[in-house]
Amino acid sequence: MKFRTAILALAAYGLSFSALANVTLELPYSAELVLVNGVETSGNDPLSLENGENQIAFRYQDSYRENGEHQMFKSDVVIMKFSGQDASYQLKLPKLRTEQDAQRFNRSPSITLTDEQGNSVEIQQDKLIKHGLQFGRNFEKEIAQYNLTDKPAALRSAIATTTLPAILPAPGSTQPTAEATQQGQNVAESMLNYWYSQADEATRERFKARINQS
Repeated sequence: MKFRTAILALAAYGLSFSALANVTLELPYSAELVLVNGVETSGNDPLSLENGENQIAFRYQDSYRENGEHQMFKSDVVIMKFSGQDASYQLKLPKLRTEQDAQRFNRSPSITLTDEQGNSVEIQQDKLIKHGLQFGRNFEKEIAQYNLTDKPAALRSAIATTTLPAILPAPGSTQPTAEATQQGQNVAESMLNYWYSQADEATRERFKARINQS
């Protein structure tokens, strides 16, 4: 019961933890979005995000001229995590002029994030790699698994968003499986730990009092 009450308390206090979208991220035309904070998306329109840590995944798609002909380039999926607060940011990618430039980017993506004053902003980056056939990729599942790791661009706060629907019981079932129950507890625990760490001291005390009342 305490576990269930903790989840209800989390939902009750969720609005007080949420912030309005105060971060804007502008993308170059050559950045094709794949994921934003664990949710699959597409395009390269400016993003309106919440203050704090955010994570995007994208491909660099562009062309370059080689021997007088246009060559198309599509990179591996690049992950970028950054922290922002009440500001606008711009993602910048290097210009590709040769096949060597394209290969170099794919091996070690060179990306830059700048603020409104043109200053470089600290980022963590990585690649979302799937070996073998690339057709029919489930990017939300891949990034959920990535975010459970300690890799540099992992975003723990995105775990619940991307994994919670997958662990709900199937229609018509009366009891969740042991695996689903364990996964649900792990996701909920991650949610609780994250939001507790984000709360101020007064909210933490109310949260603990709510749990102790059960």
